[in-house]
Amino acid sequence: MPFLGIASPASLANKAQLYYEDRSAEQARTIVFLHGWPFNRQEWAYPIALFSRGYRTITIDLPGFGRSDQPGGLINDEGMARDVGALVTVLGLNNVVLVGAGLGAAVAVAYAARFPRTLAGLVLVGATSPRWISGPGFSQGMPRQYLEDLLDRSETDWPDLLIKYARSLFHTVVGQPTLDWFVSMGLEASLYAVQQTLIALRDSDQRDLIGQIRVPTAVFHGIHDAVVPLAVGEYLAETIPDASLVRFEHSGHVVWVDEKYRFNKELTGFIEERVFGQVVPPPDVEALPGGGERLPYKKIATRPRRGQPRIEGAVGQIYEE
Repeated sequence: MPFLGIASPASLANKAQLYYEDRSAEQARTIVFLHGWPFNRQEWAYPIALFSRGYRTITIDLPGFGRSDQPGGLINDEGMARDVGALVTVLGLNNVVLVGAGLGAAVAVAYAARFPRTLAGLVLVGATSPRWISGPGFSQGMPRQYLEDLLDRSETDWPDLLIKYARSLFHTVVGQPTLDWFVSMGLEASLYAVQQTLIALRDSDQRDLIGQIRVPTAVFHGIHDAVVPLAVGEYLAETIPDASLVRFEHSGHVVWVDEKYRFNKELTGFIEERVFGQVVPPPDVEALPGGGERLPYKKIATRPRRGQPRIEGAVGQIYEE
């Protein structure tokens, strides 16, 4: 799988390698998945296994995470959004459905504000946007001390913190191998990136950005989320124009693991019905082993998009201020 050299906003002379995986490139519709803190593209393994059958699916290791290089200077959602924009430009993507979880959702919001012409739809999962912590005029977030404790322990006790954090992600019972899998993803991250993004998420306030979103948006949130309160998702759904809230009744933070089949069904329905205006399910649905449905993706992925194209031109210079 390929790497892309990305010029750091802090120093255009230095390039960091951004790792991504691009599957089913022949498909007409594209979903880009952005991972949460402090993991990497592999956390999307279950949805990717299904959606790559009928969509072009792209997963990215955000800078400093997974196999991507640690860039110089500050690491925040704005800089990461620019890096995603560079990748979208290089790959020539249009009408992208952007799916972001946790940190990835904050990056997705920043991306939507900066590169709206490339987007067809937005899915925010357990979003740390517009704020992860409570503050003046925003009581829905976590207490500030929660993030301060994460930051302090990341500086002195990172492996043990990861184990505790991984256990807080799920509402359903998962086995030790699943917990070990998520811990191993966290251990692949640069500790500098881990801490820099925590600081950025602690201080970030995207309330001025979410009102600028002008594409169909779905907010997915587990009602038992111990990482980001459900109230944050409710705020997003109420504030973003044309947004809807999908509550996952049996999920914590990682709804795509706690409720795999429902996540796949809700995401398919959002993409096909709300974004592209198709009727789901079409007549020739087949059953998935263990429950749920599998749509004939190759058939629906080649149907034309409803309405006028959203793309009016190129995204322009990636780091132009």
